[in-house]
Amino acid sequence: MSSIKETLEKSIFDQTDETVSTPVSIRLPTNLSNELDELSLTLDKSKSFLLLEFIKAGIKETNSILEEKAANPPHPKERDPNDFLGKKYFLLNTNYNNDEDTHFHMLKNQEAAAFCSGWKEYICQLSKGDIVYLYQSGAGIIASGMVSGELEKHEHYGKPEDKYSKALDDFKIGFKAISARQFKEITGGGANFRRTMTELSLSQGHKIKSEIESRLKNIQ
Repeated sequence: MSSIKETLEKSIFDQTDETVSTPVSIRLPTNLSNELDELSLTLDKSKSFLLLEFIKAGIKETNSILEEKAANPPHPKERDPNDFLGKKYFLLNTNYNNDEDTHFHMLKNQEAAAFCSGWKEYICQLSKGDIVYLYQSGAGIIASGMVSGELEKHEHYGKPEDKYSKALDDFKIGFKAISARQFKEITGGGANFRRTMTELSLSQGHKIKSEIESRLKNIQ
């Protein structure tokens, strides 16, 4: 029964679609193109297959570098919980690339969460009333909610208090993911999608909120 439940949860909460491809044009220096030909003939693999694998490996390594650089966020300043004019918008990466289980649990529990020392501290920056957009790497923004709870500390893979989280109210999910490209088209700007958590401008936050509401209406 648990395996069926996990399969259903993944089909509901995972918006990554690896069955659809997007054409990308790339020009290589002649020497690299020659090396790619050599590898293709040596391994008896197509050039497109090798390029795809190289890109996957490069993205994975780059993600690791970005995660290391994003560790240990600055200590947040205390904010007045009753100052609704001071509420902020945040983009929170759901940790999908590192641990799919944490991604699905975050959506199931309707919470904002981060894990391990150096990253979990980002959750301390959230105050009640803040809006959090949950971002799944490779898919886009897949859920949103308003911070409603106090900081909670939980055991994570046997390590005490290695998970920090705050509950989210008015949780919205089920709309088509807003990809990084669409985010830029909608807001007119970008964001650090790979960082554990990034503060958005008020303009970006409002525009994404309106886009989510519009997408939800279209599926009703």
